[in-house]
Amino acid sequence: MSTSIKKNSTSQTLQNLYTHRTATSERPCFVCGKFTSAVLTTGNGLDWFYTCVSHLNDRGFASPVPLVEPEPVKITEPTSKGEKEKENEKKKEGKDEQKFEDSKEEKCEEKGGKEVKPPSLSIKPKQYTLHRDFFYLRESNLKKKRQEKEAQEMLKQLPSVPKSSLK
Repeated sequence: MSTSIKKNSTSQTLQNLYTHRTATSERPCFVCGKFTSAVLTTGNGLDWFYTCVSHLNDRGFASPVPLVEPEPVKITEPTSKGEKEKENEKKKEGKDEQKFEDSKEEKCEEKGGKEVKPPSLSIKPKQYTLHRDFFYLRESNLKKKRQEKEAQEMLKQLPSVPKSSLK
């Protein structure tokens, strides 16, 4: 009988894209051992580690990933009469909404306060790619943990040692 080791089909590969987050507690840095609250995590939560902010600024450790800005939406001219009518209706509705907002601001000014609008752009966490040597360390560490887990599972499947002495 041959015993085959079943590989975990749900095991995911580690991608070199880490997101910088701030933790509530401090732990030792992965590189230098100083206590820090900065954490780098992968998107799928497979890998995470604490690191100093000074290491994040070091090009030999990690490089920031440039943010991709969405392209502006192009407005096309309506081609048929039905579409032109819809455009005209939208313009009229826009004027009505603008009048409503103007009256709203006037009411706020009468009360002595101004309406505060939240910013339209949300701040996204910064993302980094690790230098290949540090990424290799993270991969090997994760691989080692996986192998230890598989070894423990394999030990559970083996028969136990006899407890009585042989005579």
